[in-house]
Order: sequence, then C-alpha cells, then structure tokens
Amino acid sequence: MNITHANRSASADQTVEIPTLTERDRPTRPTTARAPRLYVLDLLRFIAAMSVVAYHLLFADARESWSANTADLFGAPLRQAASYGWLGVELFFMISGFVICMSSWGRPLGDFFISRVTRLMPAYLFAVILTASVLVLWPLPGETAPNLPQIIGNLTMVQNLLQVNNIDEPYWTLLIELKFYLLFLIVVAFGVTYRRVLMFCMIWTTLALFAHSADSNLLTMVVEPRFASYFVAGMALYLIHRFGHSLLLWCIVAFSFAVNAVMLDLRVAPLVKAGLPMSWKVSLLLVALFYLLMTGIALGWFAKVQWRGLVTIGALTYPLYLLHSANGRTVIRHLRDDVPPWLLLGGVVGAALLLAYVVHRFVERPLGRALRNGLKSSFEKARAASELPAPPPTV
Repeated sequence: MNITHANRSASADQTVEIPTLTERDRPTRPTTARAPRLYVLDLLRFIAAMSVVAYHLLFADARESWSANTADLFGAPLRQAASYGWLGVELFFMISGFVICMSSWGRPLGDFFISRVTRLMPAYLFAVILTASVLVLWPLPGETAPNLPQIIGNLTMVQNLLQVNNIDEPYWTLLIELKFYLLFLIVVAFGVTYRRVLMFCMIWTTLALFAHSADSNLLTMVVEPRFASYFVAGMALYLIHRFGHSLLLWCIVAFSFAVNAVMLDLRVAPLVKAGLPMSWKVSLLLVALFYLLMTGIALGWFAKVQWRGLVTIGALTYPLYLLHSANGRTVIRHLRDDVPPWLLLGGVVGAALLLAYVVHRFVERPLGRALRNGLKSSFEKARAASELPAPPPTV
C-alpha cells in the first residue's frame, strides 16, 4: 500500500494572533520572505516511506519474492512490524494536508498548479518507464508484463479513472492525492485564508460522511471518505501551527481521529478475516502516534531539529516510494538463491535509496526546472492573450 509526498515549510515556533474577520476573508499576498523550514517533516516523510518499503519487501507478496516465509528469514518480530507498514500511507496523507495548506498560502492559482505538476510528474514519469521496462524484461510470477496501452495509461497518472491497472502497487495513492489537490484548488482560486480552509475542512468532512453512509459511488470517487479525514487533520493542525490554539480546530482534529478510527476498522477487518496477523487496536495506536507527532509539529515541539541533511533525506521519499516495490521484488527474486537474505535485503534497500537520490538529482531537478519554466511561460502567454482586445466582428 502507499504516497506521496510534500514540500515547503513554515515557522515551527512562531504563532500569531487569530486574524480578524476582515483579514481572514482577504487572501494573503505573496511575500518573498520564507519562514524557517520544518525539518522534522522531512524526517517524518522518510519514516513513512521506509515503512511502506518494509511492508512491500517483507510482508506483502513477500513469500513469492523470497520463496520463503520472511519470519523464518528475518525473524517474526520484524515481519510483524513490517505488516503495519501500509499505515505509512495514512501518515503521508496527514503530512500532505499540512504541507499543501502551508505551501499554497499566499500563492496564486497558477503557481499552485505549477508547483504540483513539477513536484509530481518528473519522478513519476521516470518511474513508470523504468518499472515498465523491468517488468517487460522480467515479469513477476503470476503477473503478465505490462502492455503498451497500460504503460501509456499509467503515464497519465489517472490510469484508475481510465480503468487501467497500475503498473506498480504504490501508484494507487497518487490519484487520491490528485483528488485532494483538485478539491483544494477551489480554495486556492479564491485565495487561501484561515476562514476558507476552515470551511473547506468542514464541508469536505460532511461530504465524505454522506458519501460513506449513502453508498454513493460518484460522491465516494470524488471525496474519498476512507482517507479524507487524514488530509483534514493535517490542514487543521497547520492552522493551529500558523494561528495558534482554537477550540474549533482541536474539535476538527479530534473528530477526524474518531472518523479515521472507524474507517480503519473497516479496512483492517477484512484482513483479519483473511487470516492476516493484523490488529485494529495496534493500527489505531500507530495512527494515534501519527496524530501526536503531527500535533507536536504544529505546536513547535521539534523546532530545535535543524539538521540540513534532512532536506536531502526528505527529497528521497517520493522517488523511493515510486521505485522500491516491483523493482525491488524483481531483484530479490533473481538473487535470493545466491545472496544471503540479510545482505540481499540491505543491498536492495541501499540500491533503492541510491536510485532515489540519482532520480532526485538528475531527473527531478533538471526536468522540474524545465517544466516549471515552460508552464510559467504558457500561463504568461495565456494571460497576455486574454488581455488583448477582441477582434472586430467580420461581416
């Protein structure tokens, strides 16, 4: 199971008075001053990514990859811990709600769109091409190699809407992220303010509850009731971080936790019924830990975490998330009979981290820069064209 990802930061130790209604309704203007980076968010993203890596390499389809029970190879405690690695996706969603709200503050719609496209697409396109090539050359057991329509569909990142299967399992979360961005685009279009983010959290939560209770496929597809409350919690905690304590915001955080507890039970119950070693109580305890950590970030508990190396570590999370699963399992399947398990596991994880750095350094940076410049130029041309006087009507 699976992420995506995040970006800029805001002050970890600075709170301000809640703005007046007039200020709250007025979009903040972009400023050149940049608030101190929340380095702990980079660390938390990396932990979430590594938990997903552990889940895929040591638990999900692990017997097929290793041709043995990973509890026998690495010990039952490690396998049991890895079985909860899928919860890293939930942590990713909370971080995303926090960071997207933070990074979009004071930015116009065009800048928000460009930042999301340049953040997501370069590494993703590379991952699809590389993973598809690996699976065409060395298909996984029991799976057919991806064909050209499937590869093209995956390059759009909306393959699930096209009813095309994901080439790699982690990709399923990206559509959920895209839906969040599209929904939040409404707030960005009017200008991100305290009041509008607050209303967005309340409206999205309400629609998600109606979608769940009414069993509406269309509404469910749009508002994602299984995961909406994680994004909402992240946004509410960012408002607490930026503006200080508010009973209403804490109520939103608490309510989102209650909703997530119920949704978590609905997700874990089928796994338990299938005989997997899962526990709703353990899962809920881990989600509660996520809430505690994100609350600590909102309240500035980790303001002294200032190691700049965490920026690089955080930059690895997205390409690592995209590249580790199918590629890692392919390597394991081909080398498992010749390399000791612990050495092979360490080598695969180390190679995935190295590949993630290479992708960040030589794919994300240059392609992201070129894509950003091209999109900015496109928006400028569109604005210039819209300001031209209309041509006289022809007779």
